[in-house]
Amino acid sequence: MLQQTWTSRCLMKFYAVVATSPASWESHKIAERIEQRILNSNPVMEAFGNACTLRNNNSSRFGKFIQLQLNRAQQMTGAAVQTYLLEKTRVACQASSERNFHIFYQICKGASEDERLQWHLPEGAAFSWLPNPERSLEEDCFEVTREAMLHLGIDTPTQNNIFKVRRKATPLKFGRDDGQPFA
Repeated sequence: MLQQTWTSRCLMKFYAVVATSPASWESHKIAERIEQRILNSNPVMEAFGNACTLRNNNSSRFGKFIQLQLNRAQQMTGAAVQTYLLEKTRVACQASSERNFHIFYQICKGASEDERLQWHLPEGAAFSWLPNPERSLEEDCFEVTREAMLHLGIDTPTQNNIFKVRRKATPLKFGRDDGQPFA
């Protein structure tokens, strides 16, 4: 578990204990449920926002702001997680020994044969935006990401739509089929 994730978890647990009265079992359960949903978001956020860099195999390329929501009695009633991508250029360009975001490798390595067909990913295809695909990392676990997405309410059809590779539009050609200009 990342140090940031561990720190967030400790702070949420501390606040959940402090903010819930000993007599309120219901508020304690709500706080635990909120904490679990935030923690379930981590594999998804790491897959879509972390990459292998020169210094770290699981380097976070995004920022995360967690806002715990409280009622008037200072009991935790909800949370909002805001993320922002710090390094959008990584999608198109990486250093020679780095990799793109983990999710791209997870899809290529973890998709079944049927999924590959559905998502337009031919077996053994090479993509210019996926350098160093032969390198395997612990973070390449696609099933963990998919399971976390299900826990967050992202159903399988929606996941399939997310993972589908969009085909590049074919440019319109002007002129005749034989290459000659119109007369």
